[in-house]
Amino acid sequence: MEDIWIMDSGCSRHMTGHHRWFSSLTPTSSKDYITFGDNGQGKVLGVGSIRISSHFSLRNVALVDKLGFNLISFSQLLEEGLEVRFKKGCSCVVDSRGVLICQILPFGWVFRIDFSSTFGPSRYLMAGTSSELSKWHRRLGHLSFDLLVKLSSLGLIRGLPKLKMEKDLVCYPCRHGKMVADSHAPVTQVMTEYPGELLHMETVGPARVRSVDGKWYVLVIVDDYSRFLWVFFLESKDEVFQYVHDLILRLKNERNGRMRGIHSDNGSEFKNSQFDPFCSDQGLEHQFSAPYTPPQNGFVERKNRTLVKMARTMLDEHRTPRRFWAEAINTACYIANHIFLRAYIGKTSYELQFGRQPKVSHLRAFGCKCFVLKKGKHLDKFESCCHDGVFLGYALHSHGFRVWNLDTEQLVETCEVFFDESIPCTTPIFESTGDDELGEPIFEDEQEAPADDGGKEADPAASETSTEVEEGPLTTTSTTLLPPPLSPELPVADDEVTFERHGS
Repeated sequence: MEDIWIMDSGCSRHMTGHHRWFSSLTPTSSKDYITFGDNGQGKVLGVGSIRISSHFSLRNVALVDKLGFNLISFSQLLEEGLEVRFKKGCSCVVDSRGVLICQILPFGWVFRIDFSSTFGPSRYLMAGTSSELSKWHRRLGHLSFDLLVKLSSLGLIRGLPKLKMEKDLVCYPCRHGKMVADSHAPVTQVMTEYPGELLHMETVGPARVRSVDGKWYVLVIVDDYSRFLWVFFLESKDEVFQYVHDLILRLKNERNGRMRGIHSDNGSEFKNSQFDPFCSDQGLEHQFSAPYTPPQNGFVERKNRTLVKMARTMLDEHRTPRRFWAEAINTACYIANHIFLRAYIGKTSYELQFGRQPKVSHLRAFGCKCFVLKKGKHLDKFESCCHDGVFLGYALHSHGFRVWNLDTEQLVETCEVFFDESIPCTTPIFESTGDDELGEPIFEDEQEAPADDGGKEADPAASETSTEVEEGPLTTTSTTLLPPPLSPELPVADDEVTFERHGS
């Protein structure tokens, strides 16, 4: 029995009666005694450590006179932060990381510790070394259990025995070497009941080029029910709260206070001392994605990608300078709201948001040449009646268009405009756009599937160039809501494959 260690739930501490186990031992001068099960007593001769492996040692083990057993204390193992697992065929002791310390094997009517099966970090297989399946799993380079069992049943490899699948097998080396992110099951139903109930939001940026209005970032907000979009352009992320604050108050006013919450990532622009009290005062639940898990905020992540792709394409078509990227994204947002259908409902976002079908007859090709009527008191009778311009989108809060006036180099809103969609603008200021800009990303962090979940970007103002055009008098903030009919052939947005998120 001197080579066997017994698990004892009634033992107050680890103890043994054999000196040879100790790697270090300190004699005790106190008169401490241990009472045995037969009411006999043994004196504590010393306390020391027993080195089990290069990765683990039993500490504070008592050397007890006349003790004929080696006892492991349950309570002392738990105090040291270890975990004792009992399961038929694979009982064991593991540390806080799940790394095997030792196995526990039946020994008559009690359990003994098997230190011979101790493994180092990342080498534990919860199947027992006696398992034939686990043995061949390791021999064949940690081939998956399912494939290994199937392969053995085919009889195509000599020397490989027939193997049976075992339950609850967990290979720690496989977890460390092969673990990947879980997939997120598609949502096949509408999770909210009315527009404005839940808003998803995300920021994009910084841009590679400062916009004509001096902006670097985009705040994208998506309504969960209708998939209606709002975009706001920011000079810094500190402005996020004010735009969200104003939009929520306006929507609550329009919907008679019917709003449940908002959903965002863990970025500091959303998770801060301004949002928390505001959501509490308004009775809103602020939901967050798990850190570095964009699929949980997948609605707005994919909308970001759709808007950026549309904007980049529109800029490239007529070689429009990149400083007009904000106008392109604003136009893309306006178009998306009017044409994309909400999955599982079959109506446009515009109709779900406002209760009427959208109208698209007023839409024009972004970046095309246009002519803006001159107005004023001191116009010469023989001067030109109009300014040359470039169409850059739709007015925010009026029935009009946004045009870059090439004569004054200002962004203006007007309804007195004539379009020539057949040709691009050939003014030298637009011809300066080089071929190297075509197809290039608009934003520094632009990717197919954004993965960053809340990091702070460096201030882009430091990289501003001297070729910047003077800022126009208007500031682009959000999409325009113009009146409404929609062709039944209009497509569903390609980003309408949605994913489950916690708390939706």
